Amino acid sequence: MKNSKSEIVVESQPGNNSIDTLRDQIESYERERKILLDLSNDITKVRKKNDLIALFSSRIKGLFYFTHAIVTLIDETNETYTPFLLDHSASPIKNHSEYSELIQAHFSLNEPFINQVLGSDGPECFLLDEIMDKPGSPKFLRVNYEEGIREILMTPLRSKMQTIGFLHMYSDRKDSFGAEFKTIIKGIAPQISSAVSNIIKNEEIAYKENVNEVLLSLSNEMVTVRDRKDLLKVINFGLKKLIPFTHSVMTVLDDSGETYNAFLTDDDSRAKEFSKYTEAISNPYPVNDGIYDKAAQSEKPVVLNMKSFDISKVPLWFRLNYVAGAREMVIKILPDEGIAKHSIILFANKENTFDKKSINIIERISSQLSTAASNISANEEILSKEEEKSFLLDFSQDIAGVRTKDDLEKAISSVLQSVLNIRLSMIRIIEDDGLTLSPYMYDKHMFYGEEPIFKELASKNIGIDEYLTAKVLNSKHPVIFNIEEEDRKGNSAKYLYFWKKAGLKNAYGAALRVGNQNLGTLWLLTDEVNLTLLKGICAQISIAISNIRANEKVLTYKQLLEVENDHLKEQIQTIYNFSEIVGNGEEMQKVYHLISLVAESKSSVLLLGETGTGKELIARAIHNASPRKNKLMIKVNCAALPANLIESELFGHEKGAFTGATDRRIGKFELANNSTLFLDEIGEMPLEAQVKLLRVIQEKELERVGGKTTISVDVRIIAATNRDLEEEIKAGRFRSDLFYRLNVFPINLPPLRDRVEDIAPLANFFVGRYSKNAGRKVNSISPKVIQELKSYLWPGNVRELEHLIERSVLLSSETVLREVHLPKDRSETKNQEVDLANRTLEEVERSYIIEIIKRCSGKLSGRGGAAEYLDIPATTLHSKIKKLEIHKSEYFSA
Repeated sequence: MKNSKSEIVVESQPGNNSIDTLRDQIESYERERKILLDLSNDITKVRKKNDLIALFSSRIKGLFYFTHAIVTLIDETNETYTPFLLDHSASPIKNHSEYSELIQAHFSLNEPFINQVLGSDGPECFLLDEIMDKPGSPKFLRVNYEEGIREILMTPLRSKMQTIGFLHMYSDRKDSFGAEFKTIIKGIAPQISSAVSNIIKNEEIAYKENVNEVLLSLSNEMVTVRDRKDLLKVINFGLKKLIPFTHSVMTVLDDSGETYNAFLTDDDSRAKEFSKYTEAISNPYPVNDGIYDKAAQSEKPVVLNMKSFDISKVPLWFRLNYVAGAREMVIKILPDEGIAKHSIILFANKENTFDKKSINIIERISSQLSTAASNISANEEILSKEEEKSFLLDFSQDIAGVRTKDDLEKAISSVLQSVLNIRLSMIRIIEDDGLTLSPYMYDKHMFYGEEPIFKELASKNIGIDEYLTAKVLNSKHPVIFNIEEEDRKGNSAKYLYFWKKAGLKNAYGAALRVGNQNLGTLWLLTDEVNLTLLKGICAQISIAISNIRANEKVLTYKQLLEVENDHLKEQIQTIYNFSEIVGNGEEMQKVYHLISLVAESKSSVLLLGETGTGKELIARAIHNASPRKNKLMIKVNCAALPANLIESELFGHEKGAFTGATDRRIGKFELANNSTLFLDEIGEMPLEAQVKLLRVIQEKELERVGGKTTISVDVRIIAATNRDLEEEIKAGRFRSDLFYRLNVFPINLPPLRDRVEDIAPLANFFVGRYSKNAGRKVNSISPKVIQELKSYLWPGNVRELEHLIERSVLLSSETVLREVHLPKDRSETKNQEVDLANRTLEEVERSYIIEIIKRCSGKLSGRGGAAEYLDIPATTLHSKIKKLEIHKSEYFSA
């Protein structure tokens, strides 16, 4: 290799100077090779940290200048690196106030300075004053600079293609690390990496051997541990032989991992003499109390000088032990699978009691202590679960007998108050829309004195995306909310007000589920509750509520079917009345055309016309020609309902909404969902009901009387009236906004007197129907009767004609209907003819006009009015009325 190298140099630089340069290069190369070979041999002898420190402090310092070197290791899990090997004697920062903190610190890998080193294939040199103040730079750079260090050489240590750490070399001079230095360090970096890996493995082996020895020596005693008292004996009579502590305490984390309390207390503690001792060992303490969290951050036992703490700010247990004479303590979080649930705390009355030997012993027994404590906890948990199972079995038996919401409320109240000594705050249920929750059950007594605010809260639904609710619904387990913390966050939830009023620390929220389907939420106010037990109770409550709601739906569907059955029976009984519309005259052709235009749409239809003109028949024709024809058309006669029941009839009501509301009732709007609702005699509806009807038509949603849930409906409205709604609006008896909403597509039905050509077909149709129903054999009508029917004005329209034919058929004994019983008989007509001969023309005209106006129901002008019937202009009729002194009382009295 040397020949090859020298040949290249000679070719590129011929001459004597080139030969000298080549000679220097060869000598340099030889020196580097020898140094690398010697250092490699030395590194292979490294077994311990001190061996590697000696290598840097003696061998490498003998070759190159630098102040000190350290090795740091990478923690891939936490993306940090931390000191592993330190040359304390040579370090210029050993007396710095932050030194003890730095040698235990973890530094982030995610910063520019270290990223440059990670990306390099060899040593990287940095001037501290250029990098120490850059964003993200590690703290140790500035500390070294403050103690005179000016330059650092960073080399990545790699093993098996992975960076395991860094070699840090420092100098108090600039330009200390030349090319030869870097070449040497780069050359020995793989061997240093191997040495570091070997040291780590050797220390792990030694540690495991020590732990095994301790476990073996204590195994005979540990196997006898069955409960907390047994474990206390092992600690006191075994551990006290090795460590001179006064008394001990073991703690255990709660299930949430946020607080801890006493698991085991020592009878030898002088702290038990104080009155607050019971409170101190029963209270839960937050893990971030400045003591527990320090221990949790360290893998080793943490020794604390108790005199260095502000006694007014420490937990009660700490304060009592200090007052009792304790001056030093060591705390170790015991290793466990997953979360380290237990910890051991030893107290001593003297400082410097817990030396390295004591710490080592605690570490060595910690695993066995953890196992023993975990076994005890497991045994206690088994007993607790047996009790829970027994409790849940009893509760499930109570729940099994629940059939109604009231029964469920009693069962829940009994188990929460009598057994768990807590009270139910609120149960909310997810509505059918899947987006909102409505109040289902709550303890009214918890809100005594705040009824108005609570009623407002209990009457409103909340969305499933509301912060606290969403947190509960998205959790598989009950969620604990610290009331003070939620208030500090500025949570605007209204029920937080009641949480604060309750004077408790925590609120518990749990999702009610059946399978994986969210059903609702359950809220409890209490400082402590068995979460496992609560989860089991929630499962039972969820099933009970699901069954109750299912039963309610079954009852609702049953009622719905019964109502539909009634409608079907009514339709079957009356279908022959509307099997077809009889009449093909010009006026009816106009109606048919309008029906064809509006039937396919969703538009509201307003049917206008005199009584008896067949408005319901036309409504059914529109419905049957629409896309909604597969569902029943629902009919409501607004004139037939008492004013106080219209709302319940239209919108339904909940059980207990008012006196007599013994069951939930489905309203006509819900029955007509995706169908047609026919509002007959809409002009008779009270104003108050008109307001609510308008809202439902506009919003397409309603609330049952006494209900809190909003129900969406898709209903087509067909309304009918024989009143002049515009006149009703002027009189203040009908709302104009409702009229405009209904009057989208008005259809005026002609009176029978304007359909003279349809009278004969109608009469024959009714003769056929009623002769069959009555068992008669009437099959035709005489011409004379037809003429009489055409001559009559029919103030009752088609309905009057139908009833007249029905009566005439019953009175007929022939196959031909030869006589009809019109309201006025023939003798009266003859008397009228005699009377006409004794009266003046003006008197006859006056009587005739009054009679015509009466037959037109007082209507003077327009379609179906007296002027149209008399075939004179409306202005002429008004003039005659004025001239003949005809008063309204004369034609409105009939």
